[in-house]
Amino acid sequence: MRRGRAPSRASRAAANADDAAKTSSRGGLLVAAPLLFLAVGVVFVVSTLYTPPPRAILPANTMELRALVREQNATIRALARRVAHASEVRDTHAQRVDAHADRVERALAAKIVAEMELVVARADAAAARKDAQEARARLREAHRAPVAPHAPKRTIATRAATKCDDLFGEGLIRSYRASKQVWCSGASEITCYEHAYAHNGRVGHFCRATNILVDFAKVKGAAHHKKPRRGPDMYHAFAPGVLAAKCQKTPHWQVRKAMPHVGPMLRQLEEVRAFPQDVERVTAPTYLLARDEDSENMFHSTADHLNAFLVSEVLESSRDNWQTVLFDRMPDGPFASLIERTFSPKNKLKRSQDYAGKKVVFDELIFHLESPAGIVFPKVAGPKGVMTCTASSLWLGFRAAVLQGFGLLDTPALQVPHAVLSVRRRTGGKNTGRVFADEAALTRVLKEGSAMTSEVVDLGSLPFDRQIALMRRTNILIGAHGAGLMHVLFLAEEAVLLEIHPSYRLDRHFRLAARMAGKLYLPLRSTEPVTCQGTSDAIPVSERDFRAALDAAVRLARSFDDGVAECGLICDARVLALDAGNARFLPAGARAMSTRFPCGG
Repeated sequence: MRRGRAPSRASRAAANADDAAKTSSRGGLLVAAPLLFLAVGVVFVVSTLYTPPPRAILPANTMELRALVREQNATIRALARRVAHASEVRDTHAQRVDAHADRVERALAAKIVAEMELVVARADAAAARKDAQEARARLREAHRAPVAPHAPKRTIATRAATKCDDLFGEGLIRSYRASKQVWCSGASEITCYEHAYAHNGRVGHFCRATNILVDFAKVKGAAHHKKPRRGPDMYHAFAPGVLAAKCQKTPHWQVRKAMPHVGPMLRQLEEVRAFPQDVERVTAPTYLLARDEDSENMFHSTADHLNAFLVSEVLESSRDNWQTVLFDRMPDGPFASLIERTFSPKNKLKRSQDYAGKKVVFDELIFHLESPAGIVFPKVAGPKGVMTCTASSLWLGFRAAVLQGFGLLDTPALQVPHAVLSVRRRTGGKNTGRVFADEAALTRVLKEGSAMTSEVVDLGSLPFDRQIALMRRTNILIGAHGAGLMHVLFLAEEAVLLEIHPSYRLDRHFRLAARMAGKLYLPLRSTEPVTCQGTSDAIPVSERDFRAALDAAVRLARSFDDGVAECGLICDARVLALDAGNARFLPAGARAMSTRFPCGG
């Protein structure tokens, strides 16, 4: 039996019907036999009488027959070959169809994958654009500045004045702005600025980043409770990935240009396509203040503070909206209130520990311009430290910003000179240097003054807010060469700085500061050698020389504002009486000298 499919129900029914028909026919044959013989007889008679027409006779020649057979066989073989060829063609076509179908299927699959990847990429790009647009909108809102009513008026200036502007004013700001370079470009951005200082060849450098992530778990080192020794313990260390940005580095990327404490952080930057989901976002412009020199010394601290002000001017960034972070390991120090009131007035001053372990995305992050590139150092005015400049828009702007932060910008003019003798005193915990050898003698001379007030103060014993309030009502500041004389910035609008130099110092730090703040400067040099107590020196000061210098300072101070008493430390009552502001200091019955012209008829 041939293999194949089982017979269907219809075929089985037909077979059964045939069997039934055969059975019934046998029974019917016996009945019809006589009729059958009759029919056979009829057929015999007819066939005998009927003569059929002649039939065609096959060719007698067998050779022709064989030729005909061969011809038929050849035809059959040709047909077989055609059938076989057609079969092969059909199989080949089927294979080609299958191969084409496979190729089409693979192409469709690749197209689907590519379209899905394109959809994902477009979604990522749209999200990145949205983040960037929102960040830019927030920055524009944060930095919105009032529109100037008209263009600044051009003025005629000498070469010296132009040089001073380039060193200490708008020229320096323009130089930084003109150096702008994009170091990393994309949905995040890092832009850097630099300026080469002519006096020492140092390059000031700072950067501003937008939409950047800081992983504070990778910022190493907590703040010390006491000032550490100078060295690496003063600053944070950074692990790889401490910074992440959705941007690509440009050819301008040169970390070697970055300042000493910014460079190590920038080296750990990772370029990413997206930030993690578990991040905190800070919208306020954030300033990372890595104090380079000293958190306790007012001179070196002012270098950092003045640089922060310069950065805000270069970026045209509103300090009122800043969040400032002390980004070093030094103690907060005595100037934390100045930093907060000036550079973080709406946001509490922070340390890196306040973000401990967090991943924070900053809409705007500013890396500090460190103070080795500061403009407080006297050699900035010339290769020999010669002072040629008498004012600085940057110094005066910084001064105004600090005073405004403390609510001391607008104060009334003093009626009479007020002199403050700033002293240093040795304590059990600190062997302070540059103390006065005879503080009592200087105090006696100070008390000789008529129609004036005075006090002797160790400024280091006062919190900074009390220091600056005292300075604001002082128009004669007296002190030995030292960092505290940077208070010349915050004296009354018209004031004099009387600096006492020890015999071994030849510095110009506070002469420059007085000039830049628009104050008068009087120097007094001690000619006697200092006496030493360990590393502490005591400065001898001649009473006679001190009295003469103080007389000059008071004489200048009496002419401030609308003062008309042209006299020095000790005055004739008749001269003092010329100035109504001295009334409470005059003896009973004192009268002003006549100011009428005595000659003529």
